[in-house]
Amino acid sequence: MSNIPEKDMVLAGIDQFLPTQKAQKDILLRIDDVMEDSVTQNKPDIAANAMKGLLGVSQISGLAFAKFLYVMEFQWPNYAQSKHQTFEDWACEEFGRVKTTIKRNSRVWEMLVSGDVPKDYAEKMKNMPIGCLIPIGNMWAQGWDVEPHQWMMLANAPDPTTINKIIRDIKKVEPKENSLQIEWYPAENKITMWKSGQPHNVYLQYDEADEVIQQGLERLLSGKALEK
Repeated sequence: MSNIPEKDMVLAGIDQFLPTQKAQKDILLRIDDVMEDSVTQNKPDIAANAMKGLLGVSQISGLAFAKFLYVMEFQWPNYAQSKHQTFEDWACEEFGRVKTTIKRNSRVWEMLVSGDVPKDYAEKMKNMPIGCLIPIGNMWAQGWDVEPHQWMMLANAPDPTTINKIIRDIKKVEPKENSLQIEWYPAENKITMWKSGQPHNVYLQYDEADEVIQQGLERLLSGKALEK
């Protein structure tokens, strides 16, 4: 254990291969230790740094899984098991994912190390959620030509909706006919539903100082195909 409690809490769950349930239990128990240190030393930063560390682990876990899949598939012929089972079949059994999901995740790391993405933008993309990277990886695997400025736009995209718009522009493809597109404009208290090129607006009326309403809207609307 180090002398920095928030680092101990994070590393205790990821620096060794522990059964999932034990790792979860250890991290939850470590929270009590971190909070005790934080209160005893009268330093809320100790708790804040621990929480930031956990958020960082959560953020990188999807990309780490993608890298593991890519590297392990490359190394699969070196395993004796490869003589009677394909990597994809093995991965599906081990991780409880369908082949499409395994391939989409592996493809993300393959794209990042392919050399097709300018180095600076590839490094920046490593900080993006895996859910944002998968559609970019799918587009890359389809062989679309992407200009450097378009890679820059993708690397700086703030959300999945923006990424999908950039990808459609690269492909010169409009949204599927009759598909429903949803955009959220918090500054205008407005939600717009697009279908067949026609906007359908919903204007929200609520007390913007009410934190419960703000939290509820965030829970309902964030993480979806929305423009914030």
